[in-house]
Amino acid sequence: MPRVPLIAAVATVAAVGTATAVWWKISHRKSADELERERREHLVRHGRIIDATILDWTEQPEENAPQALLYRYDIGGVTYECAQDISYFREKLKIDTSCLGMPASVRYDSKNPANSIIHAESWSGLRQYGPRS
Repeated sequence: MPRVPLIAAVATVAAVGTATAVWWKISHRKSADELERERREHLVRHGRIIDATILDWTEQPEENAPQALLYRYDIGGVTYECAQDISYFREKLKIDTSCLGMPASVRYDSKNPANSIIHAESWSGLRQYGPRS
């Protein structure tokens, strides 16, 4: 009968270890903002650059409302129309209607060309826009 306490002890240690691992995984998840920042950082480091055209942008008067910049680019005969949430850069970016239809640069993932950015913390494909002539 000495095996029963040993089996119970092993089962208890396994249960506690599993519960600790589950707790650790759940409590240390990255937030959506952190995952998005890491995606932008990866594209700045490893993404290829291609020319794009700015299509539109959404301006939201509310401070916490999402603000998006829509753009288009072509790779290998395929046209991609994408949008990037630029709310993170609201204070630094001054976007207005003068940029619509203007050229820009985009960084994209060569393994997934639809994964792209037009602006990040350390890089911007937006060019300085003057008044249209």
